[in-house]
Amino acid sequence: MEQALDGGGWFAGERFTAADIQMSFPVEAVAVRTDLRGHPNLRGFLERIHARPAYHRALEQGGPFAVATG
Repeated sequence: MEQALDGGGWFAGERFTAADIQMSFPVEAVAVRTDLRGHPNLRGFLERIHARPAYHRALEQGGPFAVATG
């Protein structure tokens, strides 16, 4: 996944697509378990996802996103 995001794009290329929404769930799960220090592309991906206005609207409508850790 780290290599797929090389260059700062999205999973399916230069444009945000539904693939990025799907892939955000496993990346969020990994981020809960590690700080992603060794994975700058994944960290940047999450930062881009979290910066999207649609992400903020989804949180407003559905509440906080939480990943089970146990």
